[in-house]
Amino acid sequence: MPEIPSEAYTDEPWGERTLDNYIIRAKEPFNAEARTEGLVDSFVTPTEKHFRRNHGPIPNLDGRTWTVAVSLAGAAAQTLGLADLARLPQFEVVAVLECAGNRRDGLKAIKPVSGVTWGAGTASNARWGGCRLRDVLAAAGVPTDLGDAFYATARHVEFVAHGQATEDAHYASSIPLAWAMNPLNMVLVATRMNGQALARDHGFPARIVAPGIIGARWVKWLRDIRVQDGESQSFYQQRDYKILPPAAGAANCSEFWPRFPALLELSVQSAICRPAPGECLRVGRAYVVRGYALSGGGRAVDRVEVSLDGGRTWALADIAAQPAGDWTAPRWAWVLWAFRIARVPPRCSIASRAWDAGGNTQPDAAVWNYRGVMNNAVFRVEPPTDAGPAL
Repeated sequence: MPEIPSEAYTDEPWGERTLDNYIIRAKEPFNAEARTEGLVDSFVTPTEKHFRRNHGPIPNLDGRTWTVAVSLAGAAAQTLGLADLARLPQFEVVAVLECAGNRRDGLKAIKPVSGVTWGAGTASNARWGGCRLRDVLAAAGVPTDLGDAFYATARHVEFVAHGQATEDAHYASSIPLAWAMNPLNMVLVATRMNGQALARDHGFPARIVAPGIIGARWVKWLRDIRVQDGESQSFYQQRDYKILPPAAGAANCSEFWPRFPALLELSVQSAICRPAPGECLRVGRAYVVRGYALSGGGRAVDRVEVSLDGGRTWALADIAAQPAGDWTAPRWAWVLWAFRIARVPPRCSIASRAWDAGGNTQPDAAVWNYRGVMNNAVFRVEPPTDAGPAL
């Protein structure tokens, strides 16, 4: 694809960006991860702290005239605006959004990878609102009975975005249709985030929210929703966001892309947010380690464990209670956790790992892949320590 000229970035929503909350990884396209020490301040991440991942200039769409075309093979496309979406039953889901490249820096430390160098700040938890994609598709003629013969074909639903993208004509991606039509999966055509209309960086006027699935499938600035036989053929489905074997690299990756599946569900994950990078701990004093943990596919985080001896022994962390009365949060949201060190040792090593309801946990060591995705190895930090003044 031709390179996007800098002039295309002259209408960016800088006024919506609280830059002090972010580590900016790229300006064009704008890519910024949250400062992790701020992520553990609240269960729901404030919009101004939520990470921002983009593949091109931010579209400036008018919600009064915006529409999305919904199409099903053999039927005329339906065009829906914001008012049409608002007439459908409305739902809210608390769900964590995680970029597949979260913690890419850990894989880059092994050897070079392709992609933005992210730390652990491309995960955030928000309250999303809108109508279910299931209801939009049902109105277009898709059967709601998952036992219907219609589902004998492994159909996908593709989402195409407005605007330019760096590697393709437009950003596009897809998920299995049966996943989208399962009412428990709570896939939304979202128009609200944390009780407000979506910000431009987050997909205004409408985006896909696909809980439990990698962020690459949560397509923003919706232009088209298409039910089709098979996956999207876009760059981002076919030649990106896949775990290639270690033998694949820049010189030969083209032979591997067709052989391996597109990523879908998130892996079980944890991260240590405090101590913050560079934070110095006082030897002999108590300290509370804090972090987040998540998993995919609707599997709740079962427990978080912390080790202070290089992984030889593990102790349970305390998981903060989630808001009562919301059935979506245990399935789709992250958890925040804390672990108290009674006395910080002179040489401090802290590791965390999460377990989910499916019995999955984080591997001890990272497995390198060329695209640098899905790094969910045990999270380790070795903060500096200071004995402090003599008493």
